[in-house]
Amino acid sequence: MTTLVVQIVIQQWDKGQRSDAHIQARADQPNRLPVEEPNARYLFDHQVVLDQHGDDVMGNRIRYELSDDGWFLIDRFCFDLNSKTLEYIAQPDSMLPTEPVADMNEGWVQCRYQWRYRVYEGGFHYWLYEAITINAAFVDSLTEDLFTNSEPVKVFESE
Repeated sequence: MTTLVVQIVIQQWDKGQRSDAHIQARADQPNRLPVEEPNARYLFDHQVVLDQHGDDVMGNRIRYELSDDGWFLIDRFCFDLNSKTLEYIAQPDSMLPTEPVADMNEGWVQCRYQWRYRVYEGGFHYWLYEAITINAAFVDSLTEDLFTNSEPVKVFESE
């Protein structure tokens, strides 16, 4: 049985963390890591492995679901577990069509984008910025070095 492995790396910061030193510290953090417990866990009867790393300032940042017809939806991406394809959702709550990203039969894919949220906390509003990296692959057997022993066959960056 083929398993989808999704590794998500989140970097979050606020306006006070935009100095050159902060930018360099974020750039120095790896965007692909070994797939190992406790960060990696099986979901949906071993159809998906989710490996989450990084910041989650507001808690429960990553939402995901598996549809009845075999689509694994996470953040802004849709993985078809049947055809092993990946699509990007440009605006999550809109009626815009998805954008094909990759046929994942050839190897693993890396997707990156940045976003921001307006947050209300402690009586104040502020912007929470984030950079998201998603590494994904379909595998017959899981190894720790899945994303660290080779380069992605495709890198997708959203504007």
